[in-house]
Amino acid sequence: MSLPSAKAISAEIGLLDEADVVVTSRARKERQTALKEALSAVFVKNSGLVTVLEHPLVKTQVNTPETLLTQYGYSQVDDELILKANFDHKRIISTLREADLPVWGRQRPLTLLWMSIENEGDREILADASETETRLQIDLAAKNKGIPILVPVMDLNDIMQISVSDVRGMFTDVVADASKRYRADYFAIADMDQVGGFVRFQVSLFDKANESGVIQPLIHHQAEVLNYEEATEQILTTLAGYFVNQYAFSDSGNSTQTQLSLVGIQSMAQLVEIEAYLRQLSAIKSISLSQFKANTVTYNLSLFGGTEDLQKLLNINKNLTQLDSGNAEFTPDNNTGTMPKFDNLDPNLHSDKPVPLIYQWH
Repeated sequence: MSLPSAKAISAEIGLLDEADVVVTSRARKERQTALKEALSAVFVKNSGLVTVLEHPLVKTQVNTPETLLTQYGYSQVDDELILKANFDHKRIISTLREADLPVWGRQRPLTLLWMSIENEGDREILADASETETRLQIDLAAKNKGIPILVPVMDLNDIMQISVSDVRGMFTDVVADASKRYRADYFAIADMDQVGGFVRFQVSLFDKANESGVIQPLIHHQAEVLNYEEATEQILTTLAGYFVNQYAFSDSGNSTQTQLSLVGIQSMAQLVEIEAYLRQLSAIKSISLSQFKANTVTYNLSLFGGTEDLQKLLNINKNLTQLDSGNAEFTPDNNTGTMPKFDNLDPNLHSDKPVPLIYQWH
């Protein structure tokens, strides 16, 4: 199996307005309870934090889920009856904004998870095709929290590069090398072990693009819990906490104004795609078209936070490459349509005009 090792790829999370809940019947009372559970899951998915459910505004909405419900239905999956509920996404976001809670957009970083587990008495690295309860729990927790997780295939290439002792020992250089063939933004190393009547676990997260030579964890967490299910839940919660801190933004009350120029636009279809993408970014409060000339489009943006927050989101999009503007005024290239020209200016001039962020659209 050959996996691409090119630029890291973020994942676009869909279905942010819906959730599935297992029920035992179609009775009205059970449906009401299931709708509350589904709406709670949707609020968590759009913010990344379970704690948002403690806010009074969110509690009010969860207690009356019908006010945000757009449709629901039942389906039979194997032996289970599933209630699928869809809610008004705009009102979900407006509630989070009104409560000054973080909002996490659709574009989210992809994390490669290397996990050491015990399976039928043997230690092994969890593989994508594994049918263990832990593998299923990872899928469930990642879906509920809206975290894109990639599990290694553990084919011959992986087996030749990495061993279970490398994961258990957190040998980051070895794991980083094994991660290169996977297109992910981050990689995490986790280990779970039964100790007496408890499960001891640890997890560390790393930036896959780190080229400094010394690989330090962005976060590290370890604890003892009652069972493997709780350990898996805490591992995913730890990862979610970091990503929410980096990529989900609440309204700071200060509206930063900036410009964003995108180079390489070849069609109106691309323009429509770009505008839809920008409007769902959690750092952007409002957007207006400033100029569309030749192959370059420029937008005026109002942000919830600072420009660095917007850049975090733009930099995980596989279709974008940032171009260095420096202290320069941007002039679109009307001939080649591939790269911009920069006219160096005295930085004291035009101080009232923000220097735009400039990205190449691929």
